[in-house]
Amino acid sequence: MRFFRKLALGSAIAIGMAGATVAQDRHAGREHGGALPPLVISTDVPFATLMTQAMDRMHADMAAARQSGDSDRDFLAMMIPHHQGAVDMAKIVLLHTKDPRIRNLAQSIITEQQYEIDLMRTMLGTHASNPPAAK
Repeated sequence: MRFFRKLALGSAIAIGMAGATVAQDRHAGREHGGALPPLVISTDVPFATLMTQAMDRMHADMAAARQSGDSDRDFLAMMIPHHQGAVDMAKIVLLHTKDPRIRNLAQSIITEQQYEIDLMRTMLGTHASNPPAAK
């Protein structure tokens, strides 16, 4: 767990500097074809506005996930933007919080949710070509 905390701290320092503006490009290639403008996390934008934008993007990306009829695949496709929304919201709070407990929680969320996003993308990539054996 210490490794994840160090990794999260490094990420938080890189994105959490006061006045930093971070363009979010993790949503590139989303299923709805980029209908929403890029999420820009900045101290120049009020916290509530940023959170609303992050939630709107998350919901739009979840709703735009192509349904295949395969519950496993569809679950993964919708959970990726859900987790990305949590990452985005955690980055937003890092710019505004002064509470070290909230900062630590946000850093943990970024680390864990990004790990799970990567895992789900891998599972989506291997799911279609290599389904698990029936039990």
